Amino acid sequence: MKESRLCSMLGIEHPIILGGMGGISDGSLAAAVSEAGGLGTIASMSYTAEELKAEIDKGQSLTDKPFAVNVSLLRPDAGDLIEAVLEKGLKTVITAAGSPKKFTAALKDGGATVMHVVANVSMAMKIAEAGVDAIIAEGTESGGVASREEITTFTLIPQVVDVVDIPVVAAGGIGDARGYLAARALGAEGVQVGTIFLASKECQTIGDVYKHVLIEADDAATGIAGRGAIGLRMIKNAFFDEVEKAAAEGKSGGELFQFMESKMGAAAKDADNGAFVCGQVTGMIREIRPVKDIIRDIVDGAESALKELN
Repeated sequence: MKESRLCSMLGIEHPIILGGMGGISDGSLAAAVSEAGGLGTIASMSYTAEELKAEIDKGQSLTDKPFAVNVSLLRPDAGDLIEAVLEKGLKTVITAAGSPKKFTAALKDGGATVMHVVANVSMAMKIAEAGVDAIIAEGTESGGVASREEITTFTLIPQVVDVVDIPVVAAGGIGDARGYLAARALGAEGVQVGTIFLASKECQTIGDVYKHVLIEADDAATGIAGRGAIGLRMIKNAFFDEVEKAAAEGKSGGELFQFMESKMGAAAKDADNGAFVCGQVTGMIREIRPVKDIIRDIVDGAESALKELN
């Protein structure tokens, strides 16, 4: 398979990135993914700057390999989080939401590689002009916040690849070797995956109930709750219906998120009344596996599938 520029850019063995899942992608899970040859990511969403530093310290105590931090640029303290990342000497930052123009120069001056998450072609073009090093193009199949356009990964990736010269990472709906190989065939130089790592032994920020829900889910188990207000892909259950009802009553995105916050991540302990955020790929999950096995199966399986195609 064609060598990916991402590997040399990020200092990793396999172009597989852990998605920054708020309240879930912590230092331990990030370190496990990096130790297995991918790029781990700490999601900063649930941390203050000082808490993020502590989480980075934890990750660095578990691996000497590179990992990233994901930062939402809509946070009022985004600058403080970025300063924390640079202070700790991390070399990769994944920004999302908002424009990276304000921070990209400072990050690159600090020696960091910058990747930004986009959901459509026009956004990709603007972000490339802002000077980022790579783009993560995320389709609507992914868990968490869904774009208003709801463009699928299969159609989004080749269109983004056609208009930018920097590496493109595919995200959304990728859960095994076949998805990885398809993403590479579409022109992506790597993949970002989250849901499959929820179903890993090293993911300790969620409980057994969450993992059981993932295993039991089928292809139609997820939906986008609160379209037009928050638009969050999660498991359809009784709580999903409550969110839909609140959205129909005119609750704002902020109000809906506050409503959901106490039922997300580690707090999702009831199969009917928890907010189980995950992507459509959850229908492919049938067991809990070590991170190293997940990554090995993706890489080895893709090579085998490519040989069969040839």
